[in-house]
Amino acid sequence: FIPWKKLYHWYLMKEDTALRRVEMILRDFAITKENKECILGLIRYVSTMLTGQKVNPSAILQCLRSHHLFSKAEICLASKLPHLQSGTEENVWAMIAVMVLYSGSVSDIQKLMACLQRPCSTLSVMEVTEVLYCIATLLHAMRDKNIPITNRIHYNIFYCLYLMENSSATMQPVEEEIMTSRCRQDLWNCPEIKLTHEQQRILNHKIEPGQIVKIMAFAGTGKTSTLVKYAEKFADLNFLYVTFNKAAADRGKSVFPRNVTCKTFHSLAFGSVGRSYKDKGKLNFSKMSVYSISFLIQYREGQSLFIRAKTVSKTLENFFASPDEEICEEHTPVWFKNTRGNMDRVTPQEKKINVEEAKEIWRNMKDLNGDVEKRYKLPCDGYLKLWQLSKPQLSGYDAIFVDEAQDCTPAIMDIVCSQTCGIILVGDPHQLIYTFRGAVNTFYTLPHTHVYFLTQSFRFGPEIAYVGATILDVCKKIRNKTLVGG
Repeated sequence: FIPWKKLYHWYLMKEDTALRRVEMILRDFAITKENKECILGLIRYVSTMLTGQKVNPSAILQCLRSHHLFSKAEICLASKLPHLQSGTEENVWAMIAVMVLYSGSVSDIQKLMACLQRPCSTLSVMEVTEVLYCIATLLHAMRDKNIPITNRIHYNIFYCLYLMENSSATMQPVEEEIMTSRCRQDLWNCPEIKLTHEQQRILNHKIEPGQIVKIMAFAGTGKTSTLVKYAEKFADLNFLYVTFNKAAADRGKSVFPRNVTCKTFHSLAFGSVGRSYKDKGKLNFSKMSVYSISFLIQYREGQSLFIRAKTVSKTLENFFASPDEEICEEHTPVWFKNTRGNMDRVTPQEKKINVEEAKEIWRNMKDLNGDVEKRYKLPCDGYLKLWQLSKPQLSGYDAIFVDEAQDCTPAIMDIVCSQTCGIILVGDPHQLIYTFRGAVNTFYTLPHTHVYFLTQSFRFGPEIAYVGATILDVCKKIRNKTLVGG
């Protein structure tokens, strides 16, 4: 039952049996990099596919004649594979394979599928999808073997199969880009839309204490809409929605139902730790400048005070972003730019000095009652660090939504993972934009109990999606999940 669909997904997961079987097909039909006519081997293999007893080859070919690629494919077969006589089952599958290979867009495949799904074609839906999965598997394997063939054909097939198979469940819409306060009030009065099967799978999972659920989402795939619908479905649960960005938290307040509290990590830390420093006049709402730090460290002969201040500043930033309890040499930068503008490696001795000076500044920053001159003001990341070190427990919530989780620092992830309630992390590991704040994409490597994917973007159609998928493929070797537009 659906052997090629299974084989396709097993091959993507690099399952040994699937890899060996596909390798054998490539070898037996001379689909190799050395064979300049290897694409004919693919057509020959597809022509060997079995069909049901009720299949009428002549009727299928008649249905295919209305497709604009039919005549081109017919000429190709007559020229390159004349032994495949017209009107046979072998010719039907070969004709379909050639038409797929000639396809230049998603619409070409969709039109082909429409022709094959006519009642007069005598082919079942399963037979159509199986031949497409067969071609997709071999095309994917050819690219893995560095056989020069465009990824466009595989993408066209994948896209059409994805849209055909993944029927959606009717749900209420959420405008992710236009999040006004009126949207929340009128949410249930909006016209119905359909969530994707991927979103529905997430809604079918009820979070339990101790679970860590990852939602790996491409751009524009409805991350916020999914979380809103999740909170609405489980109205008996209390959720905390936290994000790194204040604008995102403010937008969340306008669309989430009443059982969701929207905060930023810094606002939580401010309420617990930062407020007392503000009351004492020791809070710096921006990070401490290198210029200010240069007045807090000792002059050492032969060293630029400003350059040393930069390395001390970077040491503090790295410490604030880390889950560590103490400043150590691992937090010091490896390189620094000297007075001539060249990059030099920080020596072990300089690292020790940086650590001691950073520790002294950190000690004075934390001191609420000392530092009368207020030279050591605590930055925002500083009180967030103090909050992390206090091992906070966010009580009163059944689960925590962490949005844009790819931008969380290890310190923030340490806070999140120390909670006893359920945790749902949502993010796109390919949109890491806060590396300058210490984010290192711990979201990608963090252990989880469940993982879900959102791959269908609503921001663009198949053409832009193909470009995006190709960039991820070529630049990051991401082939197990494909971006889909729609």
